[in-house]
Amino acid sequence: MKRDRVLVLYDEDEEYAGLMGEYLLGCRNLPWKIAVCTSGEDLKKTCEMRSPDMLVVAGSCYGKKAELTGAVQTVILNDHPGGISEELSGEDGKGVLQRVEKYQAADETLRHLLELYAGKACDDDPAPPGTDKEKAKLIGVFSPVRRCYQTTFSVLMGRILSAKSRVLYLSFEFCEGCEELISQDGARNLSDLMYFIKSPPSVFSIRFRSMVRTISGLDYIPAALSGTDLSEIPEEEWRIFLNRICQAEGYSYVILDLSESIRGIFGILRMCDRIYTLTRHDKVAKRKIENYEFVLGMYEYSDVRDKSIKCCPPYVGRVPLFSDDLVSGELVNYIRDQIGAL
Repeated sequence: MKRDRVLVLYDEDEEYAGLMGEYLLGCRNLPWKIAVCTSGEDLKKTCEMRSPDMLVVAGSCYGKKAELTGAVQTVILNDHPGGISEELSGEDGKGVLQRVEKYQAADETLRHLLELYAGKACDDDPAPPGTDKEKAKLIGVFSPVRRCYQTTFSVLMGRILSAKSRVLYLSFEFCEGCEELISQDGARNLSDLMYFIKSPPSVFSIRFRSMVRTISGLDYIPAALSGTDLSEIPEEEWRIFLNRICQAEGYSYVILDLSESIRGIFGILRMCDRIYTLTRHDKVAKRKIENYEFVLGMYEYSDVRDKSIKCCPPYVGRVPLFSDDLVSGELVNYIRDQIGAL
């Protein structure tokens, strides 16, 4: 029987330990059980029962007590204003000490911890726990028509739904034009995540959770910098990827902002529970939609056409930033109407 993994957070700053511990305990589907210690005595008692798989310790508290815990992996929370102190820049007997900044957003700290842990995760890690909810609904947004607010529609729909449910947004755009959806700090993105699709489900799940970011309540994976990174991925791998996300990560909805550059686009659309096909009122747009529907029928994807909802979003003078407060307006109200009883 595989044992549960344990992460021990040790910091004698009780306020920080309490807040960070509360945040970790409130997170879903973490690969560890969480224990919080605020004194050397607490740490000793906790680790006498079993050695932690990951010890996360404030730099100011690191010493013999931390070294004697037998932790498989030790991560220093850097609380030195000038950077990591000299005595914490070496090794702990099992390798170079790993470090993350202490004073940053809790979700950033967790993301770094997951990424460090993923580097040592192995095939016998516990599989990601299932959820007591149904499989997530897959919503596809796709159009052969350009400049029809596809990304804006997708993100705003995700934000509306995320007010009551957990929602994940994924961009498959060839070259994503929204800076809010692209990682600006060199962090991993969707193409990096697909590199791990052949890993065991437990390892993939840890990688996935280390890459998730949130914008105004909506979870997303940073978009690939270049669509060519995604265009060579076969349809079967996309199917495995989407099934894993929908079944194991606890989302109610997964929104796909799709591009024709993705291999197997029609098969991916067939997987969707609902499809929104965006268009405009001009003749060229109407002709493109007619040709698109003809091609679907020609390649025996009439079911994709039949379950698609055609939408023509109203023109707006200013497209809102995705991080703006979600206020009512013609475009937002239109999207709310299209969501309906989803």
